[in-house]
Amino acid sequence: MKIRKGTYVLVKTSMFLLVLGILLTSYELVALSVFPILFLLAPTFPVRVKVLTHQLEGGTYVGDGFKVSISMTAKGFGVVKVMHKIPEHFELSEGSNAVARFVIGSANLKIDYQAIPTKRGKYLLDKVVVQVENPFLTGKLFVRELEVPLEIEVKQKVPKLIRIGVHRGIARSPTPDVDVSKIGVPGTDFREIREYISGDPVKFINWKASARKNEVMVNQYEVEGKKSVWIFLDANPYMRHGELIRNYFEAAVEATNALSYYFTQRGYRVGLYIVGHRRYLYPDTGRRQFRRIVDELIKVEPSEAYESMEEAFENSKTLLVTYKPLIYFITRIEYSKPIKAVLKASKVSKRGRRAPVEVIALAVSGGDGFSEKAVGMLRTSMEARIRSAGVKLTLWEMEKPLSQILLKEVLYA
Repeated sequence: MKIRKGTYVLVKTSMFLLVLGILLTSYELVALSVFPILFLLAPTFPVRVKVLTHQLEGGTYVGDGFKVSISMTAKGFGVVKVMHKIPEHFELSEGSNAVARFVIGSANLKIDYQAIPTKRGKYLLDKVVVQVENPFLTGKLFVRELEVPLEIEVKQKVPKLIRIGVHRGIARSPTPDVDVSKIGVPGTDFREIREYISGDPVKFINWKASARKNEVMVNQYEVEGKKSVWIFLDANPYMRHGELIRNYFEAAVEATNALSYYFTQRGYRVGLYIVGHRRYLYPDTGRRQFRRIVDELIKVEPSEAYESMEEAFENSKTLLVTYKPLIYFITRIEYSKPIKAVLKASKVSKRGRRAPVEVIALAVSGGDGFSEKAVGMLRTSMEARIRSAGVKLTLWEMEKPLSQILLKEVLYA
């Protein structure tokens, strides 16, 4: 059993007075040595703490401060300590999330503080820890939790990209703002029969072909409309590397957010595949699609399982062949080695033209250690291979703003 510090001090004081009284033959000191022991017997009276009001303001985006205010009342006798639990990714910027008070009868307690969220996600701030002990800090410690209905959703800030440099592929124009490809409302021209994909209209199911194949098949028709964009977000285990707050995966999420916002604002169909989780969002347009992507990115974390970029491409191949999108790979190329997937993705067009594929390679500048140099050499080698294949590669040193990296002069093929 752990001895409280207050108990140890009182016992030590009592023993000192007792020994001193015996040595000096002082009955007064011997009698006085009893009083510290009496303090040890002082009971811990129950103290009831009740939450009266609670309020949370701000904190919508990473780096934006928010304010929390919680008012409580305490009734009883003893020392009361109250703490509002916050996640490890939050930094206190003003005030304190804990308060202590010596209560006799009743007292009001209030927690006021400001904090800054440093990582995206949905967080519950619903626990207030109450600790009660007797006035002499010697008795048993009583700890319990109170519930407060507070939660916060923290999103990545989306850089306002004015323009993104892209090279020409299937699209005829050099700028993405006016690219048009055969994606949109299905027409009447039959194209092919393919396997069913989640999201396909039921009316397109070919029941005869499904019966022959013993799996659901659908008719694919030629369609017209805006060009599509498909993003491969690498969420493999090696994306955890880096600082707890600013690691490779957080940077990849930021880039995915920015690209999704840029293209959905311009009427593009945007689809997402999360490599490692084998999960994708069906391509769609508008604000609702951007919100779906944001919701997905808020809760996703690096996977525990590994999936190669080539496997990710094969899992998305049917959609890529259908939509012939502009394809982005956001990854650490020295680990993912995406060259095979990139080459396959550039050949999804059946008309002999190269599909537009771009790679955003994440990197950290600096580092003089042997391991950093080895990783840098491997990345440089992979960069050369990707560029020699005629694929555009953008190297993003994460210390630099993303908007500076993507805002480049448009390249003409």
